[in-house]
This record gives sequence, structure tokens and C-alpha cells, in this order.
Amino acid sequence: MKISDYIKKSIDDSEAGDLESSLFHVCAALDETARKEYPHLTKIGKRFKKFIQDNIDVIEVMFGGLDLHNTLFPFEDARGKSGMKFEDIIYEKFRCKLAHGAELENGFGVDIKIANGLNRYRFKIDIENKSMTMPESVIYSLGLACVLSKTNAGQHIGNMNYRYWDINNIYVVDEWWGRIGEARKIIPFDKVVKVKMDFGQIINA
Repeated sequence: MKISDYIKKSIDDSEAGDLESSLFHVCAALDETARKEYPHLTKIGKRFKKFIQDNIDVIEVMFGGLDLHNTLFPFEDARGKSGMKFEDIIYEKFRCKLAHGAELENGFGVDIKIANGLNRYRFKIDIENKSMTMPESVIYSLGLACVLSKTNAGQHIGNMNYRYWDINNIYVVDEWWGRIGEARKIIPFDKVVKVKMDFGQIINA
């Protein structure tokens, strides 16, 4: 499948309420985008996470005000080490599970909005069970980052009804492939309050 096919399928699945499938397809789009953007990186996980790191400013705007760059979440990674960055969670807890057809770990999932604007940016962290439910905006934020990547300038869905949005702008997907530079000029970075969550006592316990 082309990257544009993955983005189309992700948006279709999200609109249908199938958020796990939607996240699977957007992670596939991110996989391919990162492969094209960092041809010198041969390890999938390294380039997948680097793409998120390099686009974290765009992703944060659509995520609802959480400081994703500096927050260290109180979960254990695949090696049993406590404390995970956002990109580690997306890769280990979601992308790898979905890509291999495995069930998500208990407590990890994506939350569908229950009405327009409601729950769209809501995330839930279960401290006791060390798990996290992502808001559906995580799908849109990762998808927009893929669309805007310069390496995807030649992609095309062929339908102007597919779009993403932030608090100020609507991005018709087929008009924004590869236009990350232009997008950064209009994305309302200054209007987003970024909150750093401090889980230090839990991580170091």
C-alpha cells in the first residue's frame, strides 16, 4: 500500500469508530515515511521514534496541551526499565503490538470521542496498573505529521474530503502533502499550553 492509502484507511477507520485499526494504519504510514526520511537508519524502531521526535512540535499542538517532549511516563519498557518517552510508548505499546497482530497490553488503548469535541484530547493514566489510554487525537497528530513530511510531497488520495485540523486550521490532506515548512508558519504553537507531567516519584520508587 502507498502512504496515502494508509492515511485514507486510517481516517476512514477513525470515522467508523475502529480506532485500533485507525492507529495501526497511521503507524504503517509513519513506518514508511520514516523509512524514506531517514534512509541511513536501518533499525525500524530508531527511525520510527526519530520521526516522532523531529515532529513533536506539530504532534503536541493536536494532542491537547501535554508536553510530550519533556514528560517521562511511569511505564516499563520492553527491557523492564521504568520511565518511557511518548515516542517509546507509541512504538512499543502500540505500533509493535498492532503490527504483529497481537492484543494491546491491558490498560493500553485509544479512546473514542463520545460527542463533537468531547474526549478528543482526553487521555487517562492508570498509576496503579501502569497503563495509559490515548485520546483519538493521537491518530490525527501522527497522521498530519506524515502528510506534512517533505518526503511525501508526491502522495495523493484523490478525494478532497480527507482532512485533519488543529485549533485554528483545517488541512485538506491532498493540499498539504509535503508542506511542513508552510504548515509550521500557520500552526498556532503560541496558543497551546504545554503541561509537563512529573511522575518522578513513581518512576524512581
